[in-house]
Amino acid sequence: MINLKKYLREVSFIICFFLGLTSIYTQTNQNFKILKGEIVNDSINLSGIHIINKTSGSKTITNFDGEFEIGIQKKDTIIISSVQIIPRVLVIDDLLHKQEFFKVYVDQFINELDNVVVKPHNLSGNILADMENSNVKVPINFDDVGIPGFKGERQEKIVSEKTLILTTLLLPLTGGLDIEAIYKHLSGYYKSLRNRRAWNKQDLLAVQIIEFYGVNFFTNTYSIKESEVYEFVLGGIENTSIPTDFKSSNHGLVLESFDTFFNSLK
Repeated sequence: MINLKKYLREVSFIICFFLGLTSIYTQTNQNFKILKGEIVNDSINLSGIHIINKTSGSKTITNFDGEFEIGIQKKDTIIISSVQIIPRVLVIDDLLHKQEFFKVYVDQFINELDNVVVKPHNLSGNILADMENSNVKVPINFDDVGIPGFKGERQEKIVSEKTLILTTLLLPLTGGLDIEAIYKHLSGYYKSLRNRRAWNKQDLLAVQIIEFYGVNFFTNTYSIKESEVYEFVLGGIENTSIPTDFKSSNHGLVLESFDTFFNSLK
């Protein structure tokens, strides 16, 4: 015989389960919408600007008039980026989510060099004469004359093989060999040092790229696990022009390179 109470309990549980799923699905659908927008700036070409939903992984570009459409939900993070503008980051709050159309004003990216201030030191223009008449006992550094200079900890210099060959050929003039440099070349120390520096730069760049686009962008766009994102980004860095394109804020080429790299893996 059928246990009626047990049967009714199971039926009630199944009904409640499906009602819960329906409620979640309905809320998600109500939250999702297509946001229409326009990039505004009077000085630049507005077509081809990248609009990236960092949360969902979707992306699009603006048309000739700077207009775009992209799917969003509340709390999504939108990145607006191009080589000619300063990147903008928008978080979809309640107010922005309610809008059917909005305009985003962007600033043009201008690569300007820092001003160099040259301090007067009563110089005549004749370097030798100025050095003799300077009466400076302590050597002048770049701060004294207003010239930018490196103040950090300097890395160990790698003596190239060409330099060692040249010093060997000119041994009578140079007066001696750099025995330490020769040993470091023969032992493979310099090779390991170069590789270590290259790996450190790639590691740092990979972290910067993941932080910029977000983990969700890579997991959703390329259907990879969260634990695989770092290795995927590092592979893209090693096999494409991503390092150069990312540093120059050319995110269109960065995304194209990731797509190409992903297809090559398949």
